[in-house]
Amino acid sequence: MSAQVHAPEQEQIDHWLKVSREQIERQWRLHREGFDRENDLPPQSLYTTLGGLHADLGRAMFLNGEPLEAVREEFRQAARHVLKSFRMAYDPSDPDYVGDRPPPPGRDPGWGELSLADVSENEFVEGTHWALMGADLALARELAEWYRERPDPAPDDEVGLGYARMLSAELREVEKLARQYARVQMEWCTSRELTELYETNLCTMSQALAGIVRRDAKTFNAGLAAQLEDYRLHMEPETRNTDEEFICDAAVALANLGLFRGLEVTVSHPLLPPGLLVSGGG
Repeated sequence: MSAQVHAPEQEQIDHWLKVSREQIERQWRLHREGFDRENDLPPQSLYTTLGGLHADLGRAMFLNGEPLEAVREEFRQAARHVLKSFRMAYDPSDPDYVGDRPPPPGRDPGWGELSLADVSENEFVEGTHWALMGADLALARELAEWYRERPDPAPDDEVGLGYARMLSAELREVEKLARQYARVQMEWCTSRELTELYETNLCTMSQALAGIVRRDAKTFNAGLAAQLEDYRLHMEPETRNTDEEFICDAAVALANLGLFRGLEVTVSHPLLPPGLLVSGGG
């Protein structure tokens, strides 16, 4: 397997650190100044945006050689922000609950209204991956407990929903359901020609996760290897020259989940830094 990935220049890393911190501060400042309300933006979007920014900061800190616990805390903070969006949607005890205020039909959500886009399967998967990158299995499980499927999935969401279902069931330790979802998902992935990049991405992730669900180390590591190579070959243009070019979040998260479940990671790849794995320092 060819897996050459160049290391970032220190100047790049310094830029990522600066921009991430500035953007986090900017989001909070705009929120305090009432920007969201004035521009009729759904309040959940603040938190999902902050989740991505803290994940960016966590990657940059890792690439900068900063202490592992500080790096993991950034990923945990990213996951907590995503969790906040889910609780705003589904937890009436949350002080910022908006779940009982959907927008009128045919209109995008605005200030004070429920945004289903901010509790999509994609947000759940990203948040859970960040929790696992932060070595926090309990936080990942909490996200799984609050995850709900949206009432209006698009037809091409099927493979993404299948991965989210399997991940949620595995984290909630509903073994029979997780195995059922693994079977259905892998049948979907192996019964057709995968023509879209998002399909190959999700199916390689699903292979690794199915290995975890079945406690099958061979399938788990084969899926990790396939995900890493797929990520290397098909990185979206927006990840180039960013911290995401050097770390594959999904592979790190799934490797950590596998390690939590007692499986050994035998894959070696530049996009899977050993220092971010739970066996590599915590």
